[in-house]
Amino acid sequence: MRINLFLWVLIGWAGSLSAQLLPDKDTNEAWTYPELIEAYKELDQQYLNAQYLELGQTDCGRPLSLFLIQKEAFSEEQSLAQLAEGKLVTLINNGIHPGESCGMDASIMWANNMLALGGPDEGHLIAIIPVYNIGGSLQARPHTRANQNGPELQGFRGNARNLDLNRDFIKGDALNTFSFWALYQALKPHIFVDTHTSNGADYPYTLTLIASQQDKLAPSLAQLQQEKMLPYLYTEMAKSWPMVPYVNVFGRPPNDGYAAFLESPRYASGYTALFHSLGFITEAHMFKSYPQRVLSTYQFLQHLNSFSEAHRAEILLAFKEAQKWEKESLSFPVAWELDSTQVEQLDFNAFEYSYEPSELGAYRRLRYHRDQIEELKIPYYPHYKAVEEAYVPKYYVIPQAWREVISRLQYQNIEMRPLAQDTLMEVRSTYLQEWNHSDAPYEGHFRTEVEQVEVRTDSRLFYAGDYLVPGDQMHRYFLASVLSPKSVDSYLSWGFFDIIFQQKEYFSPYVFEDKAMEMLKHPLIKREYDQWMAEHQDLQGNPWAVLTFFYQRSEYYEMEHLRYPIAEIY
Repeated sequence: MRINLFLWVLIGWAGSLSAQLLPDKDTNEAWTYPELIEAYKELDQQYLNAQYLELGQTDCGRPLSLFLIQKEAFSEEQSLAQLAEGKLVTLINNGIHPGESCGMDASIMWANNMLALGGPDEGHLIAIIPVYNIGGSLQARPHTRANQNGPELQGFRGNARNLDLNRDFIKGDALNTFSFWALYQALKPHIFVDTHTSNGADYPYTLTLIASQQDKLAPSLAQLQQEKMLPYLYTEMAKSWPMVPYVNVFGRPPNDGYAAFLESPRYASGYTALFHSLGFITEAHMFKSYPQRVLSTYQFLQHLNSFSEAHRAEILLAFKEAQKWEKESLSFPVAWELDSTQVEQLDFNAFEYSYEPSELGAYRRLRYHRDQIEELKIPYYPHYKAVEEAYVPKYYVIPQAWREVISRLQYQNIEMRPLAQDTLMEVRSTYLQEWNHSDAPYEGHFRTEVEQVEVRTDSRLFYAGDYLVPGDQMHRYFLASVLSPKSVDSYLSWGFFDIIFQQKEYFSPYVFEDKAMEMLKHPLIKREYDQWMAEHQDLQGNPWAVLTFFYQRSEYYEMEHLRYPIAEIY
């Protein structure tokens, strides 16, 4: 067991603190989940300004742990929200993919060293999730990562329900996610870090970085991130571990350029961006030695902390301005595509490569030549543009029947109030016209992409206990992102409303033929039918198609079919 930290050695580190506790450079062993938890508990016992907590459940039955560090001693009476009040808050998430464990090891080292040196600056609360995917960590074995150089034991990507937790931050299939939502909404972190190991192309860099997509951030945060924070981080990391933006390519070399990674709200940093956290995803390179991956991640945490504490007031101000921007914005981007018109030239060291005949089949395989490095300038596409904007109404009206949606909103501290009595309301209703369902499940769901809708004004009866959700509240960006049907990660896209695609009542052709003839006497129906027949000549001999045209325009056709259950009041 390493709970006494006895495998760590005291060494000097150029460009940072004069003496730090770091792991043995030759080790290829990662800390196990039990060892990490015992180490954090030991730090809790050793330092008054450290606190180990267990908050909420995970799918494997173990509680989710959180480790806190601040300058002053902790009081047992304070809640997370009270501890965070008025402070700069940094949240570090580790082990969402437990086979990528370098951040887990780097964080325990970093926490130990910070506490040994007195803790963070006053007014800074640091929160560390030691291992997020506990179930995957407990499945550690030698061969879960085919593309990775160590450590000897690697956790498994899936959790106890075989979920990729880094796709779960909107749909919330895992208990882990509910526990994360609760602690995140209590802490309201200004800075969020998610530690990973890459699994794609080969290149010389030990660490690459995904920062929150600038085009999704509030202007104040985007400006701070792009003009000050990222330049500082890249400059400081270059002194020991040169870093480039995450190499977002698969199946080909990066030598011809690449685009920034777009983390939609299903991802950890995509979710946190909706609440104005500045997000950073470290990606240590899979083929570098395990100690190098740990040390580079450690060094990033150190530099990020240095910037954050030096610019605490500026970060807090940018956060407040982001909240003001959110409150004043009428609409928010909810779907994006790459902006190929904005390109930068990125200095990039690349391995030379070749395609050689495979000995396994009639194809050519890619081979990198690590002894041959090219210094290149490659095109880099850092921007995405919105292709869908969602307006926030005065109220959303959510029937209580959709309890899975309501519970997820409540975990985000969304304000809502139940109707006291049955009420007939004039609302805007959205009817789906064109959509695509996925052919195979993705993370346990058949995804739906809505392409075309029709919005109508309806009078609808809502019942006592149905919910009015004010649009004029905090977290409007989140509401737009999950309640807009065309949002890339809406609740509709994740299948929460799939039942509306199934029609419940039908007709018998021999019965409805006569009703259709009566309807055809109406001039408007006649014009629509003539146009429909002209556009669908191939269906003229199909009685079901012809009669469906009339049925869907009759009083018998159920209004619930293809109607999005959530209404809006403007």
